[in-house]
Amino acid sequence: MYPVLFQFGGFQIRSYGLIVAVSFVLALWVSTREAERKGVDPKLVQDFSLYAILGGIVGARLYFVLFSAPDYFLKHPWEIFAVWSGGIGIIGSLLGGFLVAVWFCHRKRISLLKFGDTLAPGVALGQTVGQFACLLNGDSYGRPTDLPWAITYTDPRSLAPLNIPLHPIEIYEMAAYFLVFVAVWSLKTKFKSDGAAFLTYLAGYGMARFAVEFFRGEPAIFAWGLPAAQVFGAAMAVSSLGGFLWLGRIQKTRI
Repeated sequence: MYPVLFQFGGFQIRSYGLIVAVSFVLALWVSTREAERKGVDPKLVQDFSLYAILGGIVGARLYFVLFSAPDYFLKHPWEIFAVWSGGIGIIGSLLGGFLVAVWFCHRKRISLLKFGDTLAPGVALGQTVGQFACLLNGDSYGRPTDLPWAITYTDPRSLAPLNIPLHPIEIYEMAAYFLVFVAVWSLKTKFKSDGAAFLTYLAGYGMARFAVEFFRGEPAIFAWGLPAAQVFGAAMAVSSLGGFLWLGRIQKTRI
């Protein structure tokens, strides 16, 4: 694929960084528009985005350190901070962003559930577009396969194994996350309770991530050989179910 889009002498514009930046701006734009629709101050979304970047980076790095190469980082602890050398996990960034959101909503005295609803469509769409970065970079590549739609990386700057047909897991994820976005976007005006849109995103992402991990090459391991992403994906889906049951009980008490 194309890990480097443009190169001018020793200066490179890498596809991963550029597309991640575009996906973040897109998510911020959608979330700002959703805030206006829901009567939330758009400036709160913009202010939160700055904290979310920091929380997301820290969470993404810790996830990678703990589940992808813990033995290596125990021997080279100073490299934990070398984010620029590669190694992050999107689930860690989501967890980090969520913890920051809890702190932010408490500090600003706003509803965490309503704020989560505001962010959910943008996050889902941003993740969809962000998968282009992984596809072009060969990041989070799939298992070897002989299927006719397999992709083969030949650029030595790619992170995927070279000259081996692989499952295009990045495209699988792209399609799955877009369906999550469509579900959240289509149902956002039909929800009566704050938190329902966020829980829909949580359920959709959890199930999507659980499913695609069957096709990932060298997944991060949680314990007992279980892929970390599948463990967290299942936990998200189950948590969302509990959340919906809780919202249902609250709705009944209001009737």
